[in-house]
Amino acid sequence: MPRPSIKSQAAKRKALAEAKKATKTTKTTQAKTKTPAAKSKTTSAKTTKTRATKTTSSQTNLTTPKSNLSTTSTTTLVPGLTTIDPNDISGMLPQFEGANYNITDPLKPPSNLPQVSEADFDSGMSIYQGAIRALKLTGTAFDVTRERFTTEGKKAKAFGAGVKAATEFEKVKADYLDYQTQLETNTQKESGLSLAQKRTQFVLDMAVESETEMDEKLESAKVGAEIAKLQRQDKQSKLDEFKKQLTGGN
Repeated sequence: MPRPSIKSQAAKRKALAEAKKATKTTKTTQAKTKTPAAKSKTTSAKTTKTRATKTTSSQTNLTTPKSNLSTTSTTTLVPGLTTIDPNDISGMLPQFEGANYNITDPLKPPSNLPQVSEADFDSGMSIYQGAIRALKLTGTAFDVTRERFTTEGKKAKAFGAGVKAATEFEKVKADYLDYQTQLETNTQKESGLSLAQKRTQFVLDMAVESETEMDEKLESAKVGAEIAKLQRQDKQSKLDEFKKQLTGGN
């Protein structure tokens, strides 16, 4: 590689010096142009505020001339969230003055245009790109958290459905246990009924047998009475014959 000549090095140094001077002049001009604009903004804000207060005071005097009513604005704050007021959006935007970039002759750009060196450009772009990556990564983390909360909600719903299913299962189980209890009660009653039926049949059979026994006893009593009658008749006939013998012998 050939070394650069002294003339080329001097030209480069001169160009860098001119670029630095141009950046300094643009910064000073920006500061000068910003101060009157800021002053005009503050003065306009003051005038608008005074006008607004005058109009509001006149309106309140017209509506309530004899009452001193104080209106208090209540703002509801959500824990963990930052609110954005539309009146504060302009203060959140980067500073930018479009008038600093006015170009009359496109072939002869003015030397007071805002400029940035390549090193500052690369450094700033790397910072901005890193910030964009950080914001994207943070946004992705919020997306993951949102999906996590959604999944937690689905989990809670599934758990609730499981609790309801378990409750219904316990209700059916209670009905089944009631059925089993009623079944056992009916079985016990059926066994008691069969025992009572057997007792009834036993009593009926005993009554029949007792009746038969009494009939047999009655018949045996009749037979005994008939035998006794015949024996008595036989003895009576023997007695009569004996009497006849006694009378005939006399």
